[in-house]
Amino acid sequence: MRYPHRNIMTRLLPLAGFCCLVLAACKKDGQVPSYAEFDAPMVVDANGAGISSRITDLWVYVNDQPAGVWEPGRPVPLLASGNSNVKLIAGVRRNGVINDRIQYPFYATWQQQMDLVPGQTRPVSPQFRYYDNLVFWIADFNTGQRFDTLDCTATMELVPSDSTLLGQGSHYGRISLDPAHSMYRGVSSGDPFTTTTGAFLEMDYRSDTRLLIGVRYKKAGVQYDTAYLYVMPTKRGDGSMPWNKIYIDIAEPWNQSAATDKRFYLKAELEGGATAGRIDVDNIKIVHR
Repeated sequence: MRYPHRNIMTRLLPLAGFCCLVLAACKKDGQVPSYAEFDAPMVVDANGAGISSRITDLWVYVNDQPAGVWEPGRPVPLLASGNSNVKLIAGVRRNGVINDRIQYPFYATWQQQMDLVPGQTRPVSPQFRYYDNLVFWIADFNTGQRFDTLDCTATMELVPSDSTLLGQGSHYGRISLDPAHSMYRGVSSGDPFTTTTGAFLEMDYRSDTRLLIGVRYKKAGVQYDTAYLYVMPTKRGDGSMPWNKIYIDIAEPWNQSAATDKRFYLKAELEGGATAGRIDVDNIKIVHR
């Protein structure tokens, strides 16, 4: 089951404010709510194995009635009791922007029958899956890489897995920059993409240098390269460099009339006088219908 899914609700009303209104409505009506506390959601593959994801928000429905938009890990008041059908739609930050929260169009709605008791909190561990019949272009670096270098001095190497990322395979990709290898640009290889709507680029990354995501396409035989989005470094003040995940609306820059031979590229270079840089990437996917 699908519901209207653009980020209208969260743009018109901040997430915390909406949750407060729900709680206030419960008290005003005198009804004691039941509660569900949703753990950090997982995404699993067809075999039930966990894969990397970053679900930041949950659109909650109980018996097909909206119960608000909530962050995982908080008790959610539900105006229902007894055997009830609870549905969740996974939300992500489009292009990594905090205030651009959308229902991710490729994760299927999760649902479960729950016995709700007023005044009591029910812990729940939701697991999402991709919809069936989606089209994937995947660079997981387990058997090689799917990028062709173009006009650059740096390359991408395969690094053995350190098992710090959920569902990580045997290798991931690493871009290392130094004064002699100061710029990398890798263009997606294989067949070009033909989709014009509803395509997202998913990527796990960690870095001390920003990474540019751009698109390439042709119109009337002319090659166009367009810079689209900078992915900012994850390195922290204490020197740690954790993995992050981003969901990029790649159809937006591709949506050019009569565009053909659509591809995307990754670009990184030394900036601001830096003498070294490192970017690790894994599980890069283009997902579309």
